[in-house]
Order: sequence, then C-alpha cells, then structure tokens
Amino acid sequence: MSEEALPATKPAPEKAAPQVEVAGSPVRCPYCHTGCQPADEAAIVCRGCLARHHGGCWREGGARCSSCGSTEALKRDPPEIEIAPAELKLLEKGHAREAIERVQRRLSVSEALATTALLEAAGSKLHDTERRLPPIAYLALATALAFALLFVLGLSAMLYFELAQGL
Repeated sequence: MSEEALPATKPAPEKAAPQVEVAGSPVRCPYCHTGCQPADEAAIVCRGCLARHHGGCWREGGARCSSCGSTEALKRDPPEIEIAPAELKLLEKGHAREAIERVQRRLSVSEALATTALLEAAGSKLHDTERRLPPIAYLALATALAFALLFVLGLSAMLYFELAQGL
C-alpha cells in the first residue's frame, strides 16, 4: 500500500493532567491504615518506597517500613520530647488542653507533637505503674517468706534431732 491510500488520522486532543496537591493529599499509614497527612511533622517517610508512616507506627513496627521493610527514612524520627512532671500532673487531673499548650510553649512544637509526647509519657508511666507492686504487697511477700523460712528451719531441726536420737 502506498502512503496516499492510508486515511489521515487526527491526533488525539491533549487532556490536561489533573493537578495533584501533595500538601493536601491524604495518605494511609501502611502500619495502622489510618490517614497520615503530609504536613504532619511527626510523620516518617520511607526512603525505599516513599510510604508515609505515623512516628509511633514506624517505631512500633520495628523502626522499619511496613510496606517494603526498609529501615531507611527520608525524614528522621523526631527527637524525643521530655515531658515535665508538672505537665503529667495536669494530664492526670484531666487538664489535657493546658498540658498540651504548656508543652507547645516550652518546646516550640506543634500541637500534634506535644499531644503525641504527652500520650507516650502517660502510657509509659501507666505501664511502669502496672509493673510495680504497692508497698503493702512487698510487706506481705516478705512476711510470707519469713514464715516459710521459719517452717523449713523448724522441720530441719526436727529431722536433725530425730536422726541424732536414732544413732
């Protein structure tokens, strides 16, 4: 066939590519499957696949990407925020808003980072409290141990005298 015999084709009309606004696009954390916003300064982005994780999810998942398993991040984990005892006391008394604002003012961090740090500190304190026994429990254990020791010593003495008389 010659070129003249082919029908002329019109080029397809160009379609404008949809505009994507990265700053406003919601992304799901691959660990917990909830939204993780690009503006979230506690978010950690995987260097390998660019998956965005919540900071807590990244740490809980073993400091690795829940999508590809990489341990490298584009944005490093935010530094640990030290929570003052007074701020924890406010939280314990139910004054969460005031505690968050104090952390924000003291460290110049966002509300999200302040809230996360307070929640982690409160959770850690609760976890530590559950591990420790109240002082009365230690006294009860010590008393029980003392009675058990006296019982064993008494039995040992009785056996000794029985054996000594038998010889």
